[in-house]
Amino acid sequence: MINKIPTLYSKTTSSMKHSFIRQILKVTKGVPGMISFAGGLPSPETFPKDLLADLFARVIREEGDEVLQYGASDGDRVFKEIIKDFEEVPYLSDDEIMITVGSTNGIYYFTRTLVDPGDVVVCEAPGFPGSLAAMEACGARMIGVEMDELGMIPEQLRKTLSDLFGRRRSVKFIYVIPEFQNPTGKTMDLDRRRRIIEIAKEFDLPILEDQPYRELRYTGERIITLWELARTEFDDPKLVTIAKSFSKILGPGLRLGFAAGPPEMLGPMVKWAQKTTVSPDCATQRVTARFIAKGFMREHIKKIISLYRPRRDAMLEALHQNMPGGVSWTVPEGGMFIWVSFDGGVDTDALFERAIAQKVAFIPGSKFYPEGTGKTNEMRLNFSYSSVDQIHEGIKRLAGLII
Repeated sequence: MINKIPTLYSKTTSSMKHSFIRQILKVTKGVPGMISFAGGLPSPETFPKDLLADLFARVIREEGDEVLQYGASDGDRVFKEIIKDFEEVPYLSDDEIMITVGSTNGIYYFTRTLVDPGDVVVCEAPGFPGSLAAMEACGARMIGVEMDELGMIPEQLRKTLSDLFGRRRSVKFIYVIPEFQNPTGKTMDLDRRRRIIEIAKEFDLPILEDQPYRELRYTGERIITLWELARTEFDDPKLVTIAKSFSKILGPGLRLGFAAGPPEMLGPMVKWAQKTTVSPDCATQRVTARFIAKGFMREHIKKIISLYRPRRDAMLEALHQNMPGGVSWTVPEGGMFIWVSFDGGVDTDALFERAIAQKVAFIPGSKFYPEGTGKTNEMRLNFSYSSVDQIHEGIKRLAGLII
């Protein structure tokens, strides 16, 4: 029977690949002298361990009878009220917020709600492979749209959609990370956000807006989300659903996020949650609610920014000092990533193997594109996890492999 199991796999399981990023984390973790720019890992220095430990103990003692019981699949009512206050959206009904087990969980439910096998999702190229994998697991066909310095190019989006609709393809939604995009670090300005919304309305397509890094802004002015813009300026609260996460500001191990959107979208998403996760972690929701309500969150975010801003600046400085001509990179206003591009002659898939031998890791750019469309002259660098000294040394090692 054991030998027969692989022949029983579903087609989806049989074709499913391991996450390259997750595999790299296994390879690089704990290796002496390894400097890794590969993962999208928050620094453990940012984890508010003592505060969370105290709050978990208090919540279990004081509310244990409730939080150790089964919870609502759409999330805890107390936590929802705290989120409304923190996000400054008191006008939302409870039916317009769904608590999720991290933002990828919400992205999966959104896709599951809309997509049948073979349906198309239009995304940024390059884009975040975790989300693309979640969508592909639902049977979605990912079609990438080229980006410029401000993200997804509106003219290319319109052209792509016109072509897909002209070929009678079933297109279900547009997926974007407008703030400090993963992997490029790029941010859409206000005009670009308006134009993306206008095109979505033109083709009568919903938008899924992924905002895991929004609180991590180091320079520049905060920009209204597509979700808020659609509700206010465009008077269309059903157009955009937003997914947010507490992973990058409290700790990814807590697995906590939320989605906000029209009840017509969130209702079916909750049905999927009822069948899979049953409910988000009840204790973690109440702990995070207290963390926010006691005023800890705003100050905590300021501490994270004060740690990450110098690391971003150090990586930009190291790239400028060490990289040869023909190399360019983004200058992100926030988030965790810098995107490096080579004019030619550098294959980052091959460079990756040489870099690992020199104990420095990154993610080749080809891993961030829909299958069969990737470029091999780009790479993503993470600056949140390593120290300033490690960043300078790691970039020097990389540059030495290129010169």
